[in-house]
Formats: sequence, structure tokens, C-alpha cells
Amino acid sequence: MKIFIWGMGLMGASLALRLRHEGYEVAGAVRSEKSKKFLEGQGFTVFTDHETILKVLRNYDVLVLGLNIDQCIEALEAVFENDSLKSNLVIFDMCSTKKKLLDFVDSRSQNVAFIGAHPMAGKEQQGPEVADSLLYEDRTVYLTLACETNTQRERALSTALELWQRVGAKTVVIDAERHDNLMAYVSHGLHLVSCLIAKLSGDAPLAGLTASPAAGSYRDMTRIVESSGNMWKTIIESNNKPVSHWLLELAEDAKRLAEEIETNRADIPALFESALKARNRVMHK
Repeated sequence: MKIFIWGMGLMGASLALRLRHEGYEVAGAVRSEKSKKFLEGQGFTVFTDHETILKVLRNYDVLVLGLNIDQCIEALEAVFENDSLKSNLVIFDMCSTKKKLLDFVDSRSQNVAFIGAHPMAGKEQQGPEVADSLLYEDRTVYLTLACETNTQRERALSTALELWQRVGAKTVVIDAERHDNLMAYVSHGLHLVSCLIAKLSGDAPLAGLTASPAAGSYRDMTRIVESSGNMWKTIIESNNKPVSHWLLELAEDAKRLAEEIETNRADIPALFESALKARNRVMHK
């Protein structure tokens, strides 16, 4: 298979590096000349012009969309307007939410080999310069089919399973709505809470301190605020209801705990015990 990755930032370039190592022919597209120059220095053929991308896609078997969800929809709109690309390409994305994208595909084209994919991997830094060929090793990749399956979509599933397993990932097929609800609990909401924790820490009595008071717990819980706010804006907007519901649940729990602490009724050991049990279930320990 010849693979084209439209969007070779951290995620796309990391996938490209590993797939090339596995023997696949890989090319791609980026927006900036800086990224293009860097990737060409890594030995990749890279395009930036939209019309040229659509022309060269005729020579590829698989299209991977390493774009945010709105950009994915724009790219798919262009592909769906070309009957040859629409019928021949196997397409999957790497977005953090799935239902909005799959609803769009269902509304626009039933006869396309598309599957939603979400690799549970990443870094705070962005761009091809920080790509890592081992980024997906032993990481979970969720695969979500559009509402109604057919031969084309089964072809997409088979191809995606092969490629993700070749780069060392563990694949899980899941319903799109269930996936998005799950991400609110284990990813999307956490990024927002990390920002709230860091923002609130700015009110700490820091004046006059000659050394940082931050230790491991602070660094661990605020590390992800270094991520791209613009990227997370599109993610949260595409999963707003599950994330909002999760935040309200968290607020209720925090309010209840604060009241118990203020009146010396909080059972802190029990809280840690129940939290550890829940964490172990999520982590499959």
C-alpha cells in the first residue's frame, strides 16, 4: 500500500516515520514551508498546495488525515467531490472525537471506505520536529465505523487494523458515541482541569519566594497546559456536551468534599482507596 498523510504534525509525522520503517511508501502534506522543508530533509515527499494534493492522491491507496476535525471535514469535502478518489481511497483520521466526523461522513457519502481512528498518544509539543517513530508503540487506537457498515467500510476497518498493528498499537473497535463519552472522562475533561489547576495556582502566595514551590504532583497535574489551546478548542467544541456533563459532576464532587473538609467529616483514606480502585479499573491493572 502507498500511504498519503494529509497533516504531518507530531501525530502524522510520527506515523509516517514508523510506516516507512515498516516498508510502506509514505508521502504527505503540510501547511507551512518550514514543516515542508524539515520533512523533505527527513526524506519525505511533501506537498503544500491544495490542488496538487488532490491530484497526487490518485497515486495512493490510503489517505490518513492528521488534521483537526474541522480541517478533516474540509479535506473530506474535497475528496468526496472526486468520484475516483472517493471510490478508491481508504481513509481514516486521527481526531480526538469521533461522532461529529462520522455523522458528517454518513450524511455525505455512504459508499466510501472511511473509518474513524483515535490513537491515545501524543506530546505537549507539536510539529514534525518532535515526531517519534515509537509514539504509537503499545498505545491504544480506537476505531469507529460509520453508522451503517458495508463492503467499503469493512475494507477500511481491515486496512486500519493492519496499519495500526504494524506500528505497534493495540486496536479497539468502539461505537462513536461511547468513545466520545469515554474521552470526556479520561482525556478531554482532564486537559481543562489541568488548566484550571494551573490558573488557580497563580493566586498562591508566591511573592518573595526565591525558588519554585512546585514538586512532582504539581508538574504531573499541570504538564498538559503546554499543549496547543487552539487544537483543544476544536476538540472541546466537537465534544461539548459530554465534557460539560463531566465538569458538572466534578464540580459537585469538589463542592461536597470541600464541605466535608470544612466540617472535619471528610474520610480522606476512603477517598484515596476508592480513587485507586477506579484508576486501576481504567488502567486495567
